[in-house]
Amino acid sequence: MKYILILFVLCFSIGNAQQKNNNFKNLSAEIPFDPSVKRGTLENGLTYYLKKNEKPSGKAELRLVIDAGSILENPDQLGLAHFIEHMAFNGTKSFEKNDLIDYLQSIGVAFGADLNAHTSFDETVYKLTVPTDTNNFFETSLQILREWADGVTFDPSEIDKERGVVAEELRARNNANSRLYDHTIGAMTNNSRYADRLPIGNLDVILNSKYESLTNFYKDWYRPDLMAVIIVGDIDITKTEKSIKKHFSSLKSSNKDIRPRKRYSIPTNEEPVIKVATDKEARNVNLSLYYKKDSQTTTTLKDYKQLLIRSLFSGMLKERLAEIELEKNTPILSSTSGLGSFLADKESFYVRGILKENQIEEGVSVLLRENIRIKKHGFTETELKRYKAFLLNNALLFEKEKGKIPSKYYVEELIDNFTYSDPFPGESFRYNFYKEILPSITLADINKLGKEWVVSKGLSIILKAPEKEGLDIPSEGTIKQLLSKIETESIEPYIDSLAKKEIAITIDKEGEIIDSSYNKKINVSTWKLENGITIIAKPTTLQNDLISLSGFRPGGSSLAADSIYVSARNAGSIIGSSGILNISGLELEKLNMGKTISLTPFINFYEELFSGSSTAEELERMLTMLHLYFTNPNKDILQFEADKQRMIAGTKNDSLNPDTVFDNEISRIMTNNHLRGIPITEKQIENELNLDTAFDFYKNRFSSANGFTFIFVGSFDLQKLKELSKKYLGTLPSNQTEKSDWKDIGLRRITGVHKNTILKGNENKSKVDIRYTGTLDYTLEKELSISLLGDLLKIKLTEELRESMSGVYGVQASGYSTDTPYNWYRMHIRFTCAPENRDVLINKVHEVIADIKKKGASEKDVKKIIETRINRAKDGLKYNQYWSSKLKSAEIYNWNPEDILDYKKNLEKVDSNYFKKAANTYFNNDNYVETILIPEDLNQ
Repeated sequence: MKYILILFVLCFSIGNAQQKNNNFKNLSAEIPFDPSVKRGTLENGLTYYLKKNEKPSGKAELRLVIDAGSILENPDQLGLAHFIEHMAFNGTKSFEKNDLIDYLQSIGVAFGADLNAHTSFDETVYKLTVPTDTNNFFETSLQILREWADGVTFDPSEIDKERGVVAEELRARNNANSRLYDHTIGAMTNNSRYADRLPIGNLDVILNSKYESLTNFYKDWYRPDLMAVIIVGDIDITKTEKSIKKHFSSLKSSNKDIRPRKRYSIPTNEEPVIKVATDKEARNVNLSLYYKKDSQTTTTLKDYKQLLIRSLFSGMLKERLAEIELEKNTPILSSTSGLGSFLADKESFYVRGILKENQIEEGVSVLLRENIRIKKHGFTETELKRYKAFLLNNALLFEKEKGKIPSKYYVEELIDNFTYSDPFPGESFRYNFYKEILPSITLADINKLGKEWVVSKGLSIILKAPEKEGLDIPSEGTIKQLLSKIETESIEPYIDSLAKKEIAITIDKEGEIIDSSYNKKINVSTWKLENGITIIAKPTTLQNDLISLSGFRPGGSSLAADSIYVSARNAGSIIGSSGILNISGLELEKLNMGKTISLTPFINFYEELFSGSSTAEELERMLTMLHLYFTNPNKDILQFEADKQRMIAGTKNDSLNPDTVFDNEISRIMTNNHLRGIPITEKQIENELNLDTAFDFYKNRFSSANGFTFIFVGSFDLQKLKELSKKYLGTLPSNQTEKSDWKDIGLRRITGVHKNTILKGNENKSKVDIRYTGTLDYTLEKELSISLLGDLLKIKLTEELRESMSGVYGVQASGYSTDTPYNWYRMHIRFTCAPENRDVLINKVHEVIADIKKKGASEKDVKKIIETRINRAKDGLKYNQYWSSKLKSAEIYNWNPEDILDYKKNLEKVDSNYFKKAANTYFNNDNYVETILIPEDLNQ
């Protein structure tokens, strides 16, 4: 859902709101709470939030929030707050063992996507997405939330089984990033309690804790005064409030002696704390600067204004950092910044960056120096003007999209309101507040923050790097010296350079529409232009003011010779980020700030593509940009060098990381080591990625628009789109004597039986990857059967490998098929496990597959799969991107687009024999590849 990405460009936990009387002169007034949300507290102390929101219709997001997490664990409970979360899915008063999951799956709730939970330091959240169009389902879902609150059964046998699952989750997460986090959190939190209470916990406690240690945490902290029930969706608020009171009013604390919910603090370090940590499997050099202070409450309009000032400050710094990434010989590969909550009673201003390995010390200096530059000189009026426009436009977009914002967004904001007291005033209030207050914010208001935040007190500097020979990593002492030196340097102020450029072209004529058709049932118009372009247009009210654009044509890098493959493969991303009309990509971003618009060209293996979005007001600007990406793209050497260096850094340490080695080797095996099927290496990028070659290939592919199809879905005026399309698309250059098509480059999957063992890494962890492949006479019906078979396989393997054997945390299982470049399919299984368990788990996979071949699927599993697919399709119809994707499929495969509405059509024939037939067809033991990753020092 592309539009969510646009909406979430700036979700900085400010919240949204409405206010009957938008009088912002009295900044001492309290921030109002969104009146569209019904908020209440039961006599037992439980808080509830209810909001009606019909995006998507017929669904609701349910959350049970516990204001308690791993920070409250006793020494004998390390990891048990998270363990309880697991046990909630393994038996409650009304649902024995896995009956709860079985019931939810039977009504179309997908485990993982719609049914999940998380535990952090200070909160635990249980998550349910359920249908509301059947009252019994909704009421039962509320009962499930209630039973999570006080009805988890903690059967000893289930606890012991789940120990293995939680241990496997810890094993699966044991990678370089998590280890480096564990090694540095003490420095980030000044060795506070947070450094010793990581939510994943301690393996010894997980495996050997007493049952009462688990239940004691549940009794102590799962109590109504620390709970909130949050429901956002297509609900009747009055009825739902009655149901909340019915289910939760009788909830009581399990203990008579109520333990106080202590709020732990992080001590402020008086001097900078510097930590350098390395790991043999790390792939990048990462620097993080945390400037920490005590948190401030946000209750008044003055506080709310301060949040806005902070957003301006951190946003403008991000823009500056983006420029540094493009400087010649820059040591910075990528960077970001922010100012907001940290942990416990602290908030932080942070700057993070990935540094080049041969310029680590210089990269540390650059980021430190940029902060000092801001402290000394601040920002400029032009930067502030642009970012004010950006924030106001973002707030306006939320205001216009009110009623069409997904419920999942709101529940996350309300969780933060309950747990951290973050404001939740509503879209209208936020927009009106920004509109009135932004003009009053001065550069002095912004620059004051630099002086307040960029100080030594509370500063933590964390450097993480690969542990390998020849890498010159500065010591903690060296970094301390750099900090002292830079603080006394003479630093020049920043100069904002943006020439007076405009995104504009002159077009004197229009292209002609030579054929048109209209499908009334799905409200889709199709226009054929004289230059060979097809336009498919579907006006919708699924969003109030957002338009989705998708463009496609066969071709892609398959048309490039092997000698220029590396450049051709990356031509779309390189030229796409380089700008248009002698306007660089960075300048284009600045020019578009304050506007809701995005457009990106792509070149993949077999297609040329465009992806874009805009409001109705910016539609013409988006089409102008599209025209220029065909006729006047840029060749930007600085952007190219930055992209190239990022790609080199992304592959440089591939050989150090076991997971990357594993994936890369599988690619080589499965594609017979085909040039186009294996990952590009550092050496290839260094020697073969050439700007002129990439630009020439891009120009060649986009010199003619013949054969392109553009799909528009969203809130546009059809006649206006028609006129703009004739002007900007109908006049694109076109060579109609040549039809664009992809080329078969000979990329084929390996045949036969192959078993491979890869030795890499030192952790006690194995990965298993199993693939069945083959050819078929491709049809969309067969694609569906292979995909559904993957759904069944995931259900059965999760039941056996996780629930019955406790041998894995999760298992991936899927089916995929395509007709490009030939008709082939793949059934794929992957899981992480203990090395000593790999053989027995692989054998169980084969047993499960053999059972499906023999018996098909149970009626219960068939119902689960069908209901989940129906729910997915019903939800999809409510999103522009879904329509765009389906209309593209209909255009490519020449099927009736009216079938988009008939999503049950091909599911009616699905039964046990359907799966039995599919399993016997696609689990082909003659084409079987099994690849296992085991530690290097494993004694085989």
